[in-house]
Amino acid sequence: MKQRFTAALTASLLLLTGTGNVSAAVGAGDLNLDGNADLADAKMLMQELLGGGAFTQTQAETADLSGDGKLNAVDLSLLLQMCGTADRLVWSDEFEGDQLDASKWSYELGNWKLDASGNYITGGWGNNEQEFYTDSNAAVHDGILTIAARHETYTDERQGTYEYTSARLSTQYKFSTCGGRIEVRARCDAGKSLWPAIWMLPEDSLYGGWAASGEIDIMEGWGSTPEKICGTIHFGDVWPNNTYLTNDYVFPAGDSTENWHTYAVEWSAEEMRWYVDDTLYSTQTGWYSANEALPASAPFDQNFYVILNLAVGGHFDGVDGIYGDPATFADGEKHFDIDYVRVYQTADSFAPSEVASLPLELYAEGADADLMNRGDCTIVTVRKTGTLPYGVMGLLRGQKFDADTRYQVSFTASSSVPREMLVTLENSAYDRLHEQTCQLTENFQEYSFTFDADTAQRLDLKFQLGAVGDAASLPEHHVKIGFIRIEPVQEGES
Repeated sequence: MKQRFTAALTASLLLLTGTGNVSAAVGAGDLNLDGNADLADAKMLMQELLGGGAFTQTQAETADLSGDGKLNAVDLSLLLQMCGTADRLVWSDEFEGDQLDASKWSYELGNWKLDASGNYITGGWGNNEQEFYTDSNAAVHDGILTIAARHETYTDERQGTYEYTSARLSTQYKFSTCGGRIEVRARCDAGKSLWPAIWMLPEDSLYGGWAASGEIDIMEGWGSTPEKICGTIHFGDVWPNNTYLTNDYVFPAGDSTENWHTYAVEWSAEEMRWYVDDTLYSTQTGWYSANEALPASAPFDQNFYVILNLAVGGHFDGVDGIYGDPATFADGEKHFDIDYVRVYQTADSFAPSEVASLPLELYAEGADADLMNRGDCTIVTVRKTGTLPYGVMGLLRGQKFDADTRYQVSFTASSSVPREMLVTLENSAYDRLHEQTCQLTENFQEYSFTFDADTAQRLDLKFQLGAVGDAASLPEHHVKIGFIRIEPVQEGES
């Protein structure tokens, strides 16, 4: 069982200054004799510390960087410093003061699940949740963030009336990370229909809608069974063709989520590890993307942001898989308390993968078409266009545009038969902020346009392949759209 060496690592780091260079004999730390002391050597030393007995005498002497005649966490820390990759705190919130830090967190409000443009997708956040999330159900006090779930009537003009309120906070657009260690110390009240969660979603859903772009659940709890929690990843294809991997952690007798515990996930390109109080209870390596052209580490090779929430009802612990339990609130509101959230850069941290072309989502109305994202391009097979220009579309939803910024939108496209394609940039009210018609041929051609964003907004890029021009009369054909880029124009560029 893997144990972390936090205390010893921290102590040894305090002895190092500047770049952390270590004065050692030639070859020190080079355990695999490849001429360098690097991450591969650090992993070998970690495995030796965990299992023991595999090192030769020469390797043991080479790894004894502290010179004390034994191998321990100090040697690992020194070796990581030589690699420049010792655990480093890169983001945290200790919840000091008397209010939520708005530079780090945003409230996610309501009960409806919306797309990036604010359009309704489904109620209950897609999980049959019964609460309405507000910005008045969370408070910072005494170094603690408290999310309070309440049994109270709340009416929203657009979304209707609800019998429960709570809060959901996220770091989206304020902080995200790829790999490393994400650690949260928390506790939660017990009671049927409570659903505390510490989890992560992708900053940009480059690989498609949920769960094609992934979800990482660091901790989820059942209010009715507080003696256990679980850690999960969701991946594969877009719902309902997605899948997941999960494991439960059962607390020792007499312990539960009602007490303070530290929940963490360590995330590398090859595996994820879940911990409770530094006890490893789950390791997952078998994720994949339905798009075989993507890197093997997809979809967990992009930046993800952190979410904290306390749901009421829903499929996880709701009464009949739906409802809140009023009896849980007979003695008042219920709390999900968080002491801190910390994110470390570790030897497992890695840079997000570069995506050759942003994947598209198929929209078809009164038409017959298929879409396949291939990594370098998207292939849309059109059998019947229908009667509308937007009867067949490749969609790139909810792209972020900052205020007072000029953007260049570029892509390549071809068609197995000559045809027209209408490209539009639209807001959630379907207002067209840009449109152009592209004459497609069998050869890839490059297309681009610039767009000046006056205000911060999210827009949909639509490649319309329905009844545009004379396309309705065409036989079955294949349109390829690739190398889609949306990039701010640097000052001095046209």
